Amino acid sequence: MTATASSLVTHHDGRVLLVRSAGGRWRLPRAALASRETPRQAALRAVSAAVGLAPRLGRPLVLDSVDDAPHYVFDGGEAGLSAARRIGTSPTAAFARPAEVDMRPDEARRIDVALRARAACTTEYLENGVTPGVLAAMREFGIAPWLHSGAAWIWHEEPVPDDLKIRHSWVWLFAPDGRVVVYVDVNGICGLPGGTVERAEGRDAAATAVREVREETQMEMTDPVYLGYLLDTTPGRRPVARVRMAAAITAVGPAAPDPATGTVHRRLLVPPRLIGELCGWHTSADRQVAAALAAVSALGIGPAPPDARITEIPADGTGVLG
Repeated sequence: MTATASSLVTHHDGRVLLVRSAGGRWRLPRAALASRETPRQAALRAVSAAVGLAPRLGRPLVLDSVDDAPHYVFDGGEAGLSAARRIGTSPTAAFARPAEVDMRPDEARRIDVALRARAACTTEYLENGVTPGVLAAMREFGIAPWLHSGAAWIWHEEPVPDDLKIRHSWVWLFAPDGRVVVYVDVNGICGLPGGTVERAEGRDAAATAVREVREETQMEMTDPVYLGYLLDTTPGRRPVARVRMAAAITAVGPAAPDPATGTVHRRLLVPPRLIGELCGWHTSADRQVAAALAAVSALGIGPAPPDARITEIPADGTGVLG
């Protein structure tokens, strides 16, 4: 696919410079990148070809992946009065509001995002005109970018060998709508609820899971079901097992400080197939997801679709169990 670029030029009253495509629908002035041409040059050429004027382009407002090809939207600024009058006589270009013309929905979303990016002095990343769910959640809930070693851990569904230390126990904790609880700490780090197996708990990963879920998320759950473990062979350290379990929420209390840190975690509900990307495990989480969904299906819970919204549980704990 060929990369393309367009320009966002606006009228002083907020209308947007649009051109009519060959199919009759309206869009931003757009051009495919020619050989040895930069995206910025193509965006400038698109406006020049449409209205015979060349804007002084600013920064890219939107970086979009459209059908696996990059598309750039540059800030073309506001048209001067004289330029606006010239454009007003064009048979193929006009200043208009996207909601008032025939336009593809993804182009309308792209323009809306570009306008907001201009106002915020930032650049937005989209995929086919939509902000990816994980990126939207990171921005909304203060989740920091992070490189996690979990993608290198090896998944096993058999019991943990007796000679392998159980370091952690984490829980795929399902709400009735099929989404999974994820906590976010004050540093923007997120993960499944769970933590370190304490000495008094020995190798009882289920006991650790119940305690950590209460401490981190103030929730009660069904008896956790063992899913498997991740073998962590970090160089220079003794190999350890990081156990994964699954359960369903039975009660949700008000948010409260975690005894281990003294801080209150945000509690999110996330579609299970987005957990791997959100937590930094990527595709290594696929087998975990499959095991977790199989376990909770016995409780009558089906998976939430990947495009389900990521939302925050209210501080008072209401709205999760109906």
